[in-house]
Amino acid sequence: MSAETTPQSTTTSSPSKQNRPQALLSTAISYAQTSLDAAIPPSTRQRTYNKISSFASNQPILFVPFQLLFSILPLTLFLSFALSTLLLALSAAFAFALFWIGVASLFLVPTLFITSSFAALCWGASVGGFVFVRKLYHYAPAGSQQGKSSDSPSSGVKTLPGGTEEGLDGDHGKQ
Repeated sequence: MSAETTPQSTTTSSPSKQNRPQALLSTAISYAQTSLDAAIPPSTRQRTYNKISSFASNQPILFVPFQLLFSILPLTLFLSFALSTLLLALSAAFAFALFWIGVASLFLVPTLFITSSFAALCWGASVGGFVFVRKLYHYAPAGSQQGKSSDSPSSGVKTLPGGTEEGLDGDHGKQ
């Protein structure tokens, strides 16, 4: 097929389809303006606007309660949203912390059991060793303690199984 025999289509749409939303909007605005002018004449509206404006300028304190009245609902909603968001975040953080503390305690409890058992075993071995050595020392002969020159009878030192006592019958100052 040659280029001359191919029909060419136009891609542009009609002007009425492109301007239709704008035309509808301008028609709606002019209808609303006409209806408002029919209900309340423009001169009456201007006069009322001027009276309200001068009243607001002369006594602005009367508008504060109305401002509070109309803004209390959005402020209350915002504060309740902020408070609930804060409470949700805190409760989520608390639950998160409790979860990981629980996971950590799964490792801590067995570790404490093992280390406490090991500590009790070491303590028991130490006490047993101490008792055993004390019994051996108790049954050892008195003369087997080498290198003590103060054991002579002239020095007044009495050798006991658990150690020595200076003097006789506990009088330390008399020799």
